[in-house]
Amino acid sequence: MVLAGAGWGAVFVAPELAPLAPALLLAMGRFVAFGAVSLPQLRRVLRTDVPWVRVTAHAITGSLLYYGLVALSVRLAGPTIAVATIGLVPVVMALISARHRGRAGLMALLPALALVGVGQVLVHTSPTPGPGGWSAVIGTLLALVAVASWSWYGLDSHRLLADRPDLGPVLAGAQGLAAGVLALPLAIWLLATGGVPAEPVRALLVVLFLGLVSSWLAVRLWHAAAARLSPVLVSQLMALETAWGFVFAALLAGAVPGPLALLGEVALVAGVALAVVTDGHRERRALAAHGTPGSSASSARAARSAASRTRDERGSSAEVCATASSSAHTSNPA
Repeated sequence: MVLAGAGWGAVFVAPELAPLAPALLLAMGRFVAFGAVSLPQLRRVLRTDVPWVRVTAHAITGSLLYYGLVALSVRLAGPTIAVATIGLVPVVMALISARHRGRAGLMALLPALALVGVGQVLVHTSPTPGPGGWSAVIGTLLALVAVASWSWYGLDSHRLLADRPDLGPVLAGAQGLAAGVLALPLAIWLLATGGVPAEPVRALLVVLFLGLVSSWLAVRLWHAAAARLSPVLVSQLMALETAWGFVFAALLAGAVPGPLALLGEVALVAGVALAVVTDGHRERRALAAHGTPGSSASSARAARSAASRTRDERGSSAEVCATASSSAHTSNPA
């Protein structure tokens, strides 16, 4: 997740590395590249029973829609504001995942949520590099829509991997292929209507980096983590994306953020870290109460595997019995 967070954190500054290229063109180009590097897995993906409707929804909410909104938000509000707003993703995912725990589960997250709230206020009210004014307001609203989009994707992809662990080796490739198919006509239309952007080589290098590192590699690392960790914990590790985003934004600006912004960024990361610790304590208490040696996700996967083996054994037994019965009738005709 550390490496996945670094790959995703880079997307916040990528539009500023090719400032003369339209933000949406960079976004669509990224996913065309994602689809292209996923082509070697095409045969394997097609041989697998992939739920394409669900995977296509993941390609839209976790790739095209999300990054399109992020790219526009960075252009309108600046990378620091965009990073701070997207930093709400772990909290939103944790709140949704904690609903089934009732009031006690939500109350346990309140200190972490308070830190995140304070951090958001400090970052958004302190002077930060960016256009400011209504442009920043619209950019922040677009970032909030991106938060909702990625939160749904993150939780649903976790559920899909829990239900279908056999998809682990091919899910990232399937998502890349779906994203590439969806992005290609949009990219062609943007080029046909807007023409080739100025400094095309720089724009192409940014697109290739985003497609290979921020999509192909980062999505694989995300799926590997999601298959092994609880949804609340893996959602909180998304804070690494925020932390890397702040680092990259500061490097791009060539200066350390002001005292208030820096304090806000520290509060954001501390709030998410506290949520991770809180969730870890809850998991350990739950495991101790149930006397379960492994994680609930692992137990569920083991139960599904056992049930599958039982069905196979029953099917094999039935076939043996049917064969024996048929042989008996053949050797002893009426």
